[in-house]
Amino acid sequence: MSSDFHLFNPLHLGIIAAIPVIAAALTYATHDHRRSALVARLTLAAALIADGLAWHTYRYVVQGVRFPEILPLEMCDTSFWLTAAALLTLEERTFELAYYWGIAGSGMALLTPYLRAPLRTYQSYQYFTAHSLLIIGVLYLLWTRQARPRPGSWIFALGALNVFAAAVGVIDWMAGTNFMYLRAKPPSSSLLNLLGTWPWYIVGAELIAAMLFWLLQQPYRVQVSSVARIADS
Repeated sequence: MSSDFHLFNPLHLGIIAAIPVIAAALTYATHDHRRSALVARLTLAAALIADGLAWHTYRYVVQGVRFPEILPLEMCDTSFWLTAAALLTLEERTFELAYYWGIAGSGMALLTPYLRAPLRTYQSYQYFTAHSLLIIGVLYLLWTRQARPRPGSWIFALGALNVFAAAVGVIDWMAGTNFMYLRAKPPSSSLLNLLGTWPWYIVGAELIAAMLFWLLQQPYRVQVSSVARIADS
């Protein structure tokens, strides 16, 4: 981690707090105006796409990152593009993957950032911008009720994550990459450091993902069940 960044200092806490505040402000400003909600949704999608393209251009041109390392195969990278697609299309399965993968993955990335460059550099700015935009986009869709996870969708999201990880694992094995930290843990402090050595930390991460996905489902499972009970009474 960058030596000039400290976990849970005022700057870090401010970034974390700003995410729900921005999402809530967008929700409040557009909740009674269908056209404004559409404009906000498309603007968020455009911001995500522009940020993602700028980052991959920077990696290719400035950092010299080439195939296969430049592929967006980290969980947060994939969630980032899924969120942009969900904002554009409101497709249910796309949103569900963005919701579970994005909130769990980017939430953890923001709580325990792995910065490869000093804080006041484009790399670090982009790290916080990308993860924040992802979560803001998902929260905006949720809070404006333009999208929501369906009952049992956490099982679908977990199964899809395992299929995705298996495919990424094959790429890691063939190309010598370390996408999703399937071959080794990150050098910075992270939750994986508490889960043992390879491959046991992968098993632990699977259990944590299942727990987080299940918890993320609960507010919407209860709400749907309550509506069903009211309709039946």
